[in-house]
Amino acid sequence: MRIWLFVGLMLMLGLAVSYPALAEEGWITSLDDGLKQAKDSNKLILVDFTATWCGWCKKLQTDVFEKDDFLKYAQEKLVLVSIDADQNRSLVDKYAVEGYPTILVLNAVGEKVHQIVGYMTLEKFMFELKEAESKTPVPVSEKKEEPKTN
Repeated sequence: MRIWLFVGLMLMLGLAVSYPALAEEGWITSLDDGLKQAKDSNKLILVDFTATWCGWCKKLQTDVFEKDDFLKYAQEKLVLVSIDADQNRSLVDKYAVEGYPTILVLNAVGEKVHQIVGYMTLEKFMFELKEAESKTPVPVSEKKEEPKTN
């Protein structure tokens, strides 16, 4: 009996410890992993600073992040990182996040390209993402070479 109780407690502890690592599908919870993935894929990083108690964060999740238009765009252009602001105060301080939701668009070296603060509709959010993309220089590997003239 004690063994089963011990096994059950260990399973529950394992789930509790691993729960923060479980992000929404397609999202990762480590900025370091996001930076590596962005470098490997030549994509921008969308960092969602969120909190479990934030109602507007939850609304942004359902009204924007779960919609097909966003998901298609994100799959092609973004590495998605979700940061629990209460658990990652050092990142909140580093990027001077003051309210939630705050969404940062970063390049592959972690430099801020664009910032979105607060809730907005899908249409407005997509406009902001395309604005961020237009601010980002084309990676050297994608630039067209000019024909050489002698």
